[in-house]
Amino acid sequence: MSTGRSQSIMQPLAVLLALVLSTPAAAETIRGRWTLLAAEDLRGDGSVARYPWGRHPIGSIVVDGGSCYLQIMSSDVPSFAAGSPAIGEQMKAALLSTYIAYSGPCTIDEAAGSVTLKVEAAWRPDYVGTEQKRFFRFENGKLFFGPQPDSIRAGTERLTRRLTLERAAPPTR
Repeated sequence: MSTGRSQSIMQPLAVLLALVLSTPAAAETIRGRWTLLAAEDLRGDGSVARYPWGRHPIGSIVVDGGSCYLQIMSSDVPSFAAGSPAIGEQMKAALLSTYIAYSGPCTIDEAAGSVTLKVEAAWRPDYVGTEQKRFFRFENGKLFFGPQPDSIRAGTERLTRRLTLERAAPPTR
């Protein structure tokens, strides 16, 4: 291949490479839709103390257009057939303890790795009107998300809740 032809191929490749390297990757922003992979409460040494929604939770987080939506449920939810008699108090308690959801407008501080959500709707009425601050970081294409470290109580132990998510959809423009 001649030197002139080699240069004519290399110049566009160099421009393309410069554009790719200067454009922030979509995975480096919390904006978008994320699918839950794991939910764990961790001890100070990093070991898992418990799985708050079981070992295989189902859920998602959406951060888009200044709004945030979070929904998590256990995959071990008690089942009941459609048309069955009214759900008993025990079943209601089991369902309530295996599900969490809240949404509202949010403010993102990418530099601090935090999101503050003003809750407008929630699975529990006492969450409505509160501000929920969550922290996030990215590692190997995954999003790690949760409240302030050591803010979860389990008896006398303080735990750190960690949600692990993967991107399901990029943010809308």
